[in-house]
Amino acid sequence: MVRVIQNTPAPSTPRLIALDWGTSSQRAWLLGDGGRILDVRRPDFGLLGTAGDDPASRTRAYEAAFDEACGDWIAAAPDLPAIACGMVGSAQGWREAGYLTTPTDLAIDADDLTTVNHPRGVLHLVPGLRVAPAADGTVAGDVMRGEETQIIGALGLLPPADRPLTIVLPGTHSKWARVENRKIVSFATSMSGELYGLVIQHGILGRTATTAVRDDAAFERGLTTGTSTPSRGLPAELFGARALVLDGLLDPASLPDYVSGVIIADEIRHLVPHYTDGNRILLCGNADLCRRYAAALRVHGIVSDIVAEEAAAHGLWRVATDAGLLGPAQFTDLEKESS
Repeated sequence: MVRVIQNTPAPSTPRLIALDWGTSSQRAWLLGDGGRILDVRRPDFGLLGTAGDDPASRTRAYEAAFDEACGDWIAAAPDLPAIACGMVGSAQGWREAGYLTTPTDLAIDADDLTTVNHPRGVLHLVPGLRVAPAADGTVAGDVMRGEETQIIGALGLLPPADRPLTIVLPGTHSKWARVENRKIVSFATSMSGELYGLVIQHGILGRTATTAVRDDAAFERGLTTGTSTPSRGLPAELFGARALVLDGLLDPASLPDYVSGVIIADEIRHLVPHYTDGNRILLCGNADLCRRYAAALRVHGIVSDIVAEEAAAHGLWRVATDAGLLGPAQFTDLEKESS
């Protein structure tokens, strides 16, 4: 059975504005004592909606987007600190926040943050993480932005781990991170979500499918295909989905779920040997997508836990706390509980 882990802090007053600002979306939270989520907004703009070639125009666009998401919160409490993670700190973002190299401690301090001055105050940007490439160049490095904050938040929702832990963050670019003694030791990225989008939205399989209807049985069937040994390889199995439809063996409306199963199974069959090794597996992110990964892991006999979807908010609270951005708590007992 998959367990869903979630904490709900007690009521409090506003203490922090926190943003997870990615390539295609943004989430903004108003957080109270203990990191309680007092309000949440999901504007329909991300990095792609604000980035431009001209630095001055890009800055104005980011300022306008930030004001649209949080302006009334700041107007009501001008002294609230603000912190953000994600691609907003990339080279194409508001300001580049740099990277910390693994292995790295999960306690990010004030010196690690990058500040952005804007008309309403200061926004603090969380650095990303990088894995250095092999010295001989035979193995590429890796990078993440935003997921490190989700990992920090996820670990804050759990009791201290006495053994290595693997955290999987499904998404457009899924991350597999190994955590030992509260340090991110290493991680790897799989472009499974992006591959799915390209195949279904822009490839021949998208033309083969009809309006999608959720079909869990088709997803499970895709998992079986993607896990089969010997495998014909992902490109061959993906085209096989078209053949199944043409032969009348797969409903066109079920093709997207089938393809999802094939792609997720292929990701897991390749990364499980490198990132499990008896470790506890924690899934962090969109609940429905995490359940799909949990089903795929069960095929390998691996039981996983799912952490609350708002892990980034908890992580931003933790980073702000460690960096000394927060003033005195309004409710000191709650602050102790969140430590």
